[in-house]
Amino acid sequence: MTEAWRKYRGAPADGTPLCSLDAIPDPGTHGVLVGRFPVLLARNGATLRAYVNACPHQYLPLDHRGPNVISADGRLLRCTNHDAAFRLEDGVGVEGLGLDCALDAIPVTVDAGGMVVIGAA
Repeated sequence: MTEAWRKYRGAPADGTPLCSLDAIPDPGTHGVLVGRFPVLLARNGATLRAYVNACPHQYLPLDHRGPNVISADGRLLRCTNHDAAFRLEDGVGVEGLGLDCALDAIPVTVDAGGMVVIGAA
């Protein structure tokens, strides 16, 4: 996992709490702001990922036009602005304007209290 997300202005520190795991639908997504730093949390079964909530095509939030970001099968994240698609597993663009780019992944873990926090285990 790259550390590109740390280069964004306002990137939060390791250990920063984001939300409870229960706040993220399964399958589904949940956007949070840490100060002014946008995070998109995505979940499908045991898979939990976090990405900077900025489509690399135009840097608008993936959920800019609504909360329906995850595909019906829970495998893809779709930008609501122009339908670019990215794999949930690794953020790599696989369709449309998402090709040849990727989302910036943020490492997250779930603590003993069920809170999703920034940082690797």
